[in-house]
Amino acid sequence: MQALITAPGSTAIVASVPIPQAGLNEIRIKVHSIALNPVDALYAITTQVDAPGRVIGSDIAGYIDQVGEGVPEGKWRIGDRVAGLLQGATSANPRPGGFATYAILEADLAIRIPNDVSFDEAATSPLCGLTAAQALYDRLRLPAPFLFPESKYKPSKDNAKPTLLIYSASTSLGLFTLELARLLRTPYGEPYSIIVTASPKHHEKMKALGADAVYDYNDSTWADRVKAEWPEGIDYAVDCISEGPTTGIISQLFNRRPDAEKRIAVIRSVAWDKDSVRNDVTPLYGAVWEGLGHDIVYNAPPHLRSLTVAFYGWLSAGHTSKTLKLPIAPNPVRLMPGGLERVLLDGFVLLGGGDMLSRTSAQREEEYMRPISGEKLVYRV
Repeated sequence: MQALITAPGSTAIVASVPIPQAGLNEIRIKVHSIALNPVDALYAITTQVDAPGRVIGSDIAGYIDQVGEGVPEGKWRIGDRVAGLLQGATSANPRPGGFATYAILEADLAIRIPNDVSFDEAATSPLCGLTAAQALYDRLRLPAPFLFPESKYKPSKDNAKPTLLIYSASTSLGLFTLELARLLRTPYGEPYSIIVTASPKHHEKMKALGADAVYDYNDSTWADRVKAEWPEGIDYAVDCISEGPTTGIISQLFNRRPDAEKRIAVIRSVAWDKDSVRNDVTPLYGAVWEGLGHDIVYNAPPHLRSLTVAFYGWLSAGHTSKTLKLPIAPNPVRLMPGGLERVLLDGFVLLGGGDMLSRTSAQREEEYMRPISGEKLVYRV
């Protein structure tokens, strides 16, 4: 089969590799669509991995063409449409990714795609959707809209309405975080107040998706405006950039209640300025791969795998609902031309080296090479 694999010299190539076989409790996917994330480009072209030949790629969607031993009878059948997440070529991880003709998923970590959702749309959901879920339900300890036995959520004894800030809500992660945030409810059924930042062209969309207030992060006074308009301060935050000054700026917006835990979910471990963070605010990092249950480079806490199973099961519930949609909207899709051979030449060029703040224009004339904003790059294999 054809696959995008790591190659000497911190690059990637399309090459022929053996077709994988579904093992115990696994299913094999004939991949139809792949969605790109900054981490795919980061590990493929800017980080020296231990060995060449590893299949790159995280987000996939396609149909099952082989069911392995041990999969409960009736759970999956050949032809079922699924999406999933793989830890492809990250750091020293030898497990293959998904940017290939075929890929292997664990049977309980696959998302069943509802009939009214395309492969292209479904491919946008596994990585950033799970990252948003981990941020809200694990690190910030907020209430999930699905059963999660290991939930750390503890209902407040008062009837205060919490305020959540999402920095850069028009990114792929930000959109999924906003979709999940608007489902948050207090024990009394009140929705949370949601503040977001985004570029002005996305402000109306942010409001339509449920944001109570939207600020332009390019405006140097945005944080001062939040302080003036939300004098009680924020209670929770998700920093969807987590680079340079972003986390420190957000930390200054928290409430001053001495008895309140003040948590920011960050998506990068070392890219933000730690010295600028307010002393009583705690940034909390977690890698999405921890939810896959394999202790390879990243830890694999059992409760995070349980969260993945519960969250992906909740996403799959749209398969039997009246709407036949996912319970949260997938990202808007920018369908890129070509297949695997164009990922490195076009998609990774647009993504840059994985650093969001320093991402620049690709300086290309093609319309599909315009800067990424509010959408996900998708290729068909």
